[in-house]
Amino acid sequence: DEEELLELYANARAVVYPPYDEDYGYVTLEAFLARKPVITASDSGGTLAFVEDGITGIVCEPKAEAFAAAFNFVADEAQARKLGEAGYERARRITWNGVIEKLVQA
Repeated sequence: DEEELLELYANARAVVYPPYDEDYGYVTLEAFLARKPVITASDSGGTLAFVEDGITGIVCEPKAEAFAAAFNFVADEAQARKLGEAGYERARRITWNGVIEKLVQA
């Protein structure tokens, strides 16, 4: 339920979201609004519109070794917090008006 989801985000160091060719990646925005960085894969599609490697999270090759390295990086609480804050700043600037404006331009 929603309360449990909020608790999970609150207690996470980072959120791992490695879908293959995702359309949008709402999980990414939820994680950012919870001030958590996102670890995703280079083939994750729409998620990559939000996750910037080393800025708002980690984008790695879709291989176990690459994810292990990403997990080790966010094991450092200060690093995870820095990425999570940058993700929060990115997500909070997304508005319906901005989305509509981009759609009209396309």
